[in-house]
Amino acid sequence: MHSNKDGDNWLEAIAKPLLEHLPALYPIEEWDGSMDARIEALVPAMMTQGSPGQESYGMAIKAGLFLLNESLDKSHDIAQEITNATGSYWHALMHRMEGDYSNAKYWFNDVGHHPIFSNLLQCVSEYLTVKDLADLDNEALRQKLEVLITSPEWIPCVFIDIVELQVSLVQNPIVDQWLRHIQRYEMQLLLQYCYEQSCGGSLLEAIGQK
Repeated sequence: MHSNKDGDNWLEAIAKPLLEHLPALYPIEEWDGSMDARIEALVPAMMTQGSPGQESYGMAIKAGLFLLNESLDKSHDIAQEITNATGSYWHALMHRMEGDYSNAKYWFNDVGHHPIFSNLLQCVSEYLTVKDLADLDNEALRQKLEVLITSPEWIPCVFIDIVELQVSLVQNPIVDQWLRHIQRYEMQLLLQYCYEQSCGGSLLEAIGQK
């Protein structure tokens, strides 16, 4: 395991608390300013096995950590320099969280079918069921949520529409919690994927969660 320059293990000091955090759908400012400084000190090479081919995933980890800390601009600065589908995924998430929903869809179109989609759909369908939606007053939101959780494939643009409806119009506190949990599943799975590509092995095992 690698350590950051002030001696803390980056997995324990940075990744673990951020993976436990529940980011807002529309963050106003970073969650923890001191965490931003810790992430800033990370060098992507610290999160790879030394192969040049893994460097982009080390950068993607850093972009993801910033986004989990709700530090949108800093995440964007990194994600826009990553030319693979995973970089585009972090880029899309950042635009969704800043409320630029059309731009988020543009970048998801660039992502295509990402390897985390099947696991994400499984997490969401286990977390939220059609029965949970029965009491929703907003018909458009209920229908889109039903499509999201019953579709045989993950449809990122449907989730973007749901987030936009919730943030811009509905503002239901229960739905807010649902969507934030789904968003966290998505970000956790994407960060785990980046870790597998850059470091090898399981991120959850590395931070002692499994």
